Amino acid sequence: MTRIPYPDPAGLSETKREVLSGAFGRVLNISRMAMHAPDPFWAPQRALGRAAIFDISITPRQRELIILRVAYLSRSDYEIYHHESIAAALGLTERERQGLESGDFSVFAAEEQCLCDFVSELVSDVSPSDRSLAAMQEYFGLPTLFEILFITCTYMMLARVAAVSGAEIDDEAVTNWNLRR
Repeated sequence: MTRIPYPDPAGLSETKREVLSGAFGRVLNISRMAMHAPDPFWAPQRALGRAAIFDISITPRQRELIILRVAYLSRSDYEIYHHESIAAALGLTERERQGLESGDFSVFAAEEQCLCDFVSELVSDVSPSDRSLAAMQEYFGLPTLFEILFITCTYMMLARVAAVSGAEIDDEAVTNWNLRR
């Protein structure tokens, strides 16, 4: 049961009602709950979330490593439910999943270890160490580093929206993002 009720569609803007209609594909409970936000906040948040999924330069696997690490550190059952499913469809092994959950990244190649360390430090410490920042710049370059920073922050925000609102876990997990955009 949610802590906050989902918004009444009758009280939503035309744009939000159009999204709820399914015209743009499946609407997850977290997206429904986020519609409580005023349109000037909701629309850019939605665009940022979609960019984090559809407009990335990193691999989908790297994206899911980021999101799952954020989800585990944030104890977000909602995000874990969907993104373990997506990551498994992308080939993430159980051993790798356990490493992401525990913080033991030794199962990953050096570039992915660097990525996971960076995300862990962002979530736990707000700012990465100089060592992590330098390694990220070497592996990914600044534009991609900032993409990773924004994806991390987007999912930190979504984990908190789910926690505060009590958005219910959807009946069916997302297994891929080959949905209508």
